[in-house]
Amino acid sequence: MVTGKVAVVLLACWTLVLYQPVLGRLPCNNDQKREILRECDPLNSTPDYTPSRHGACCVAVRKVPGTNMLCIASILSLADKAKYSVRKILGFRDACAPSHPHHQVVMA
Repeated sequence: MVTGKVAVVLLACWTLVLYQPVLGRLPCNNDQKREILRECDPLNSTPDYTPSRHGACCVAVRKVPGTNMLCIASILSLADKAKYSVRKILGFRDACAPSHPHHQVVMA
């Protein structure tokens, strides 16, 4: 009987730990979404482009914790989804990632 109660308590704790992000708030917000839509212009009607890593678009992307563009895409309204390209928004994460320094060999 005690083993069953322990199992139920462990299962309940495990469930709470796994679903904690669902119970909490999203890591992004509507202000961040609006800034990305304004600065990055990911309209369905515009051609694909790679934003400058130092430009306003990438600055806005890096303000989102973990550059989580999936979070931004998840809070788009139906009207936003009709106007903006989710694919382009998701691509901003890689496009705005900091560049890695080139390895240079110094000859003495």
